[in-house]
Amino acid sequence: MSTYPTRQAEYPATRAGAVIGKNLTLVGQVSGKEDLVVDGRLEGDVDLPENRLTVGPTGQLQGRVKAREIVIHGAVQGNLEASERVEIRKNARVIGDLKAQRPVIEDEAYFKGNVETIRVDPPKAAAKPAPAPAPAAAPAEAQPSLLPGDGKPESRKG
Repeated sequence: MSTYPTRQAEYPATRAGAVIGKNLTLVGQVSGKEDLVVDGRLEGDVDLPENRLTVGPTGQLQGRVKAREIVIHGAVQGNLEASERVEIRKNARVIGDLKAQRPVIEDEAYFKGNVETIRVDPPKAAAKPAPAPAPAAAPAEAQPSLLPGDGKPESRKG
């Protein structure tokens, strides 16, 4: 049993991932394949296409963000694009455009920008090929006429 104190998760919905602490400032582009929590200051673009970005209440981010999910508690200046969901929580401050399937802006949040909702259409069934046109019939003069009932060509005498 360890006698060291353990850190309690401040954001229970966030899976294990990287954290930029309150006293850290990071300048540059961030990309990866794990969730990220920003409690400090981040200046640069963030690209987490399969993961969640959370900007904590003390977090400040300046740059473009692309992620699966984006949750903002702090301040962001830049465009946000999420393949699934963007949540701008109470007391958050966002200046920039937002693009997501499910955008959420809570009461008392500050947002200045445009909102675009992404529509995901269900996959379409493959188009069925059109039926082939029937072959053209030969002109009537070229076909022999049939007598009713016997199925044999009519013979004309005389």
